[in-house]
Amino acid sequence: MAGKKSAEKAIKIVVNTLVWLFVVFAIVITVLAFAAQSDPDGVPAIGGKCILTVQSDSMKGVFNKGDIIIAEKLSDKEKSELAVKDIISFKTDLNGDGVKEINSHRITEVIKGENGEISYKTMGDNTLGEDTGEVAAADVIGKYNGTRIKGLGGFLDFLQKPKGFLVVVVIPLILFFVFELANFIKTFIQVKNGDKKQITAEDEALIRKQAVEEYLRQQKAAADSNGENSSDATDIDK
Repeated sequence: MAGKKSAEKAIKIVVNTLVWLFVVFAIVITVLAFAAQSDPDGVPAIGGKCILTVQSDSMKGVFNKGDIIIAEKLSDKEKSELAVKDIISFKTDLNGDGVKEINSHRITEVIKGENGEISYKTMGDNTLGEDTGEVAAADVIGKYNGTRIKGLGGFLDFLQKPKGFLVVVVIPLILFFVFELANFIKTFIQVKNGDKKQITAEDEALIRKQAVEEYLRQQKAAADSNGENSSDATDIDK
């Protein structure tokens, strides 16, 4: 019996730990989502670090498609001070549809314009030629700092979509709070009822005995009262 209780207690501790780890994870994801919305480049940036996902194998060997990479968020001044061989994340129209996506490639050349504007030629380590066009310093987001998390990029991309955020974060959090509310109500009721004395079998027997004695006392009192009334009536007749 004691072993069973110990096992149940251990399971409860493990479950509670996992649940609270998920809550922490959900909070982190929520913070990242709000950080991305408030960032001018639309990327989650916290403490000067950008969290980006790799969408292709153009830099295979350094990082691969599906990885998460960390880049240092750069100021306007730092964006103009980059050097050849630096790996940068920047905004560019990859598909020719007029919409800029984020790409991460290595700088192959630094170009200084007539008016002092800085731009860069870039190339993927796993591609055959340089990227088309130049990357303006203003389009640079950050510089890769060598940190990556393998294989979690797809999951992060899914979380950044409304459906993914709803399924992975919002719904489980709602279920968690409902579960905790139910536990709170259950505990509250148990504590409240704990203040009330529980009636045992001995208590019930004593209550029944006292009830019988009280009934007999009342019957005796009634009989005595009737006897006195009868005596009074006899005296009057005399």
